[in-house]
Amino acid sequence: MHRIAVGVISVTLLFCLGVTGGQAEKDCKDLSNPAFEVLNGSRANPNITLGELLDSYEKAVGGKEAVEKIRTVVAHEERRGGTNPGDWRVGSAVEYFKFPNKAKSVLTIPGGSKDVTAYDGKTAWYDSPSDGIQQMSPEVSALTAEELNLLKLLHLRDAFPQMTLTGSSKVAGRDVYVVNASLKRLGLSRSLFFDAETRLLIGSIVTQPLADQTQIIEQIYSDFRVVHGVKFPFAVRATQYNTQSPLEIKRTRIECNVPLRDDFFSVNSTTGEKSNT
Repeated sequence: MHRIAVGVISVTLLFCLGVTGGQAEKDCKDLSNPAFEVLNGSRANPNITLGELLDSYEKAVGGKEAVEKIRTVVAHEERRGGTNPGDWRVGSAVEYFKFPNKAKSVLTIPGGSKDVTAYDGKTAWYDSPSDGIQQMSPEVSALTAEELNLLKLLHLRDAFPQMTLTGSSKVAGRDVYVVNASLKRLGLSRSLFFDAETRLLIGSIVTQPLADQTQIIEQIYSDFRVVHGVKFPFAVRATQYNTQSPLEIKRTRIECNVPLRDDFFSVNSTTGEKSNT
């Protein structure tokens, strides 16, 4: 894993900077991989429709009215990432999101060095002490625009309009509904897992075919807490199965509706955690 957190905000993108695209029609799932145990056990024809599931999900996170009031989210995090078995790297981060599609992450590693990654609504970029400011490729920017982050968790219908309900299964011993939220034009396959009892989104599996392998990433969301009337996951555990690289995120504080100017997300903005009001 590169720098604990490379890419823009979403855990999936931390592992997918090598994306090349152009393989949208390829079925990239290797169902023998342990990450796909939940899909292997998926049963068709759950006793609920997709519309009913999404309605109950919106109600579970706090209701449409409460969600619509949230225009920005700022998450303070502690991160622990493994590059090799037993070799953990730690850091802290602050993630910024502005509705509908802007995101920025400031990662601080031991020693005080800071890496900034961001998406300004059109282009993804990063700024690091070793590489300076770099704009990411159009392919990575396109992937970033479609990625699942804290704000998009609240707007799944808008973020993934082509979703389909594919079955039911189990995740970590919990009964779940399985929803396909793939983006074939980007070669990205994604399954979302909704807890059948709480109706919260508790996990996902993402795959992406690259030139020499298929990236497989599993994410588990937990420790849901209410902030500004809405439930957010305060813990994320992600595993990149190709390299067995784990990433753990613990959110220590989430703030909503903090004023964030559009130019805060621009490549020309000042790096680091500075006031932009």
